[in-house]
Amino acid sequence: MKWFDDLKLREKSIIVVAVSVIIPMLLTNIFFFWSIEKERKSQSIMEMKNDAGQIEYDIRNSVREAISIADYLGHMEKLDDFLKKKYESESDYYEAYSDFMENETIRYYYTAQSAWSITICTENPTIINGTYFVNKSNVESASWYKKFKNSGRNYMVQSFFENGESDGYVINGRHIVVIEKLNYYGGNDIIMLDLDYSKIQKSVTRTCGQRKGYVLDDRGNVLVSAGGGTYIDKPFSNIADISKKGITFERDCEIYGKPLKILIVDQGKSWIELLREKSVALFLICMFNMILPIIVMFLFYHSINDRLSVMGKNIDDIKNDRYKEIELETTHDELGMVIQSYNLMVARIRELIETVYKNKEREQELLIAKKQAEIHAIQSQINPHFLFNALESIRMHSLIKKENETANILENFSVLLRENIQWDNDIVTVEKECKNVQRYLELQQYRFGNRLDYSVRVQDECKDIMIPKFSIVTFVENSCIHGIETSVDGGSIAVVVSKDEGMLYLEIMDSGGGMSDEELSDLKNRIETADIKYLESAKKSIGIVNTVIRLKQLYGENFYIDINSSVGGGTEICIVLKCEEEE
Repeated sequence: MKWFDDLKLREKSIIVVAVSVIIPMLLTNIFFFWSIEKERKSQSIMEMKNDAGQIEYDIRNSVREAISIADYLGHMEKLDDFLKKKYESESDYYEAYSDFMENETIRYYYTAQSAWSITICTENPTIINGTYFVNKSNVESASWYKKFKNSGRNYMVQSFFENGESDGYVINGRHIVVIEKLNYYGGNDIIMLDLDYSKIQKSVTRTCGQRKGYVLDDRGNVLVSAGGGTYIDKPFSNIADISKKGITFERDCEIYGKPLKILIVDQGKSWIELLREKSVALFLICMFNMILPIIVMFLFYHSINDRLSVMGKNIDDIKNDRYKEIELETTHDELGMVIQSYNLMVARIRELIETVYKNKEREQELLIAKKQAEIHAIQSQINPHFLFNALESIRMHSLIKKENETANILENFSVLLRENIQWDNDIVTVEKECKNVQRYLELQQYRFGNRLDYSVRVQDECKDIMIPKFSIVTFVENSCIHGIETSVDGGSIAVVVSKDEGMLYLEIMDSGGGMSDEELSDLKNRIETADIKYLESAKKSIGIVNTVIRLKQLYGENFYIDINSSVGGGTEICIVLKCEEEE
């Protein structure tokens, strides 16, 4: 069996496919299923042709019955007298109506035939609208009425969807109707017989059976379809929107002047049904196809499985930290190459383990030394509390001397200094951040005097939203130093915090000296490429870059900053963050 093991996996696959699948299937299955499909298609077309003829006959018969009802009523002298009589009052009309309907002539004819309802449109203004009679003024704007009048014909078959344009005297929904003039005794009255849509739909469904059947008008609208609901309350769909996958048969016909097309689609039987019909022949084919595949697959199985079993045992040994090489006869197929690579990997792992154990103790010693150095560095830091105590003493001295402005400035400075030193919590509320902004601007106003004017506005719903500390103060500081300080006349600084659609907007605007296009481009580039390495060597814009890095790390893609500035026109900075409210 070594010769088979030496074959490449691709070559083994080709042998399996060619011998076990291609040769038997090409000689038997192709012809078998081709003959079945050809026979099924021929039989299906013949059946669909008969079905289409039956559907045409049923629809034609329904229309013929409706026309016969219309003809009968058109020759009814009593109906003509009723329609032409002028009634003096409503009571006169209802009395005549009751006498006319006493024999239930109209009701008998349409309930016993294919008509679903009868509507007579009359020009007699004294007739009151009701179940069977309606004045033409109420329906003459409807499309079906106009189409019949414009045709000039004595009768017509129409299909339309009523959506209220008949002023409520025709039920909303789909309609297939026969319209005829009642002019046997003269006059311009018309009668409309609504065919029983449900009856036609059931007839088409019964005739088509498992197939899809459609009755279309000359514009491709589906008047009736086989199966499912009647959809009588929905507009006609178009055949272009319906899948016609499968064997199709079309039959064009004209029923009393109405061009129709009957389309039947046979989507075919499922594979399970075909297999059941040809189960005996299929069983014989499968038996023939199994002989050669079994032999080839037996060789293929042992070639792969025996060596995979050995590899599996060795891999289980690796889980228990036992690294052993696979001891099998060398082969030249893909699996043999994998075994060789595995043995090489095991040897390399053993070497690496020895190296790691030797260096592990040295790394532990270095780590301990590093930790001790960090502890010494922390212990060597100056405790800042004496600075706060000193500032508080100066502030109290100023209060005693009634130097309230100086005391207030020292208090603001002390709070800002404490916030700058204590970083145990890097996240603060917008309200707290804006208070720090207020303190900083009061310090700067103490310095600039009337040269600085400022405002801080925060929406109430933004106050509890959490943001990184000094997210706004840093940019306000930049506006003071590079905007107000460089301007001879000073300027103003406005801070606005707002919220919209789940996003927080931080806007810092100043009317200072502004920046040139080159300076603005340079600042935007530093912000775009900001990282920790830049801070190690940066000489300017350190505060802004530091803040941007923190915002990027915290918000990721939910952070955006936009800066606009011009020389002498001030600077506008807008920071957009995803809201994170304090819980």
